[in-house]
Amino acid sequence: MILRRYLAKETLKAQTAILFILLLIFFSQKLIRILSSAIEGNIPRDLIMPLLVLGISNMVDLILPLSLFLGILVTFGRLYTDSEMVAMYACGVKKSITFQVVFFLCIVTCGLTAVNTLWFGPWSSVKQDQLVENARINPSLTGLLAGQFQQTPDGNSVIYIGNVSNSNLENVFIVQTNPKPGQRPSIIIANKGKTGNDNDGNQIITLEEANRYEGNTQLKDFRISNFHNYLGVIKPKDLNAPEDQDKVEAQQLGMSELLTTPTLKAEAELYWRLTLIISVPLMAFLVIPLSVSNARQGRLAQIMPALLLYLIYFLLASSIKANAGKGRLDPALWFYVINLAYFVIAVILNCWDNLFMRKLRLKYTAS
Repeated sequence: MILRRYLAKETLKAQTAILFILLLIFFSQKLIRILSSAIEGNIPRDLIMPLLVLGISNMVDLILPLSLFLGILVTFGRLYTDSEMVAMYACGVKKSITFQVVFFLCIVTCGLTAVNTLWFGPWSSVKQDQLVENARINPSLTGLLAGQFQQTPDGNSVIYIGNVSNSNLENVFIVQTNPKPGQRPSIIIANKGKTGNDNDGNQIITLEEANRYEGNTQLKDFRISNFHNYLGVIKPKDLNAPEDQDKVEAQQLGMSELLTTPTLKAEAELYWRLTLIISVPLMAFLVIPLSVSNARQGRLAQIMPALLLYLIYFLLASSIKANAGKGRLDPALWFYVINLAYFVIAVILNCWDNLFMRKLRLKYTAS
C-alpha cells in the first residue's frame, strides 16, 4: 500500500508539473492571438479574459493524455535509473503494482478528459462564438479602441473616438457614409460624451456640445446644427441559432446530438472524441515498458521512441478526422484499426520481458 501511494504520488507530481508547463505554453500562444485580434479591433477588450478562459478546453484536449504519458515516462524512467524499481522487485514486489498505479491514474485522467470532451468543450465553443457574434452585432462604444477608425456592423457609419475611459468618451467623430433613403450624408463631431443603458437593455449614447454637418458636394446644400446634448439609441439584436443544422459546427454539438446528426463531420467528430478518451489508458499502458532504462542508458533513453509512437498515433487520428469529414474514408473502420493496432503493440511490449517470451526468444535464438 505504501509503495502504491509512493508511485502514484511521484507520477501525479510529474504529470501535474508537465500539465502546468504545457498549459502555460499553449495559454501564451492563445493570449498572443487574442491580443492581436483585440489590437486590430476585431474583438473588444472586455472579451479577452472570457475568450482565454473558454479557450482552455481546446488546449486540454491533447494536453491531458500527453501529460499522463510523459508523467509515467519521466517518473518510471527515474525510478529505474536510480535502481528503485530494481530494489522493489528484489524485495518481492510484483510488477503488477505499476499497472495498478497506472490504472488508478487513468481513471482520474479519463474522467477529466471525458468531462472536457463531451460537455465543457462543446459548451465553451458555443459560448466563444456567441460572445464574438454578440460583440459584432451589438457593439458597445466602451469596447471600441481609442484612436482607431472602426466601421459599424451595418456598414453605414464609421466611428472614431479619441479616448475611452469607462463610460466616458472624448473627441468623438461619426461619419454616416450610407444614409437611409431621403436622408443626406452627415458628420457628427463632439468633444465628449458618455454611454449608458436604459431599462429595456438599449444602449444610450449622449454626445455633449455636438455639431452635425449634413450634405454633399453635388447638392451644394449643407446644413449645420449644434446640439447641447445629442442622444442616440442602439437596440441590441438577438443572436438566433441557425435553422440549418449543417451550418452548426460539429465540435459544438453534444454527444447525443452527434449520434443523431447524419453528417460526415458529425461522424468524424464523434470518433475523434472517442479517440481522445481511449488514448488515455492506451498510451499510458503503452509507455510502461518504454520507461524501463538503466544507469548506463540514462534517465530518458526511451523518450524518443515513446514520443514517436505517441506522435504517430495522434497524427493518424487527426488525419482520419480531416479526411472522414470530407467523405474520403470511413472513420469507424480506421478508428478500430488504429486503436487495435496500438493495443497489440502495447500488449507485445508489456509481455516482451516475461518468462514465456524469454523462453520463446531463447528457443528461436538457439535454433
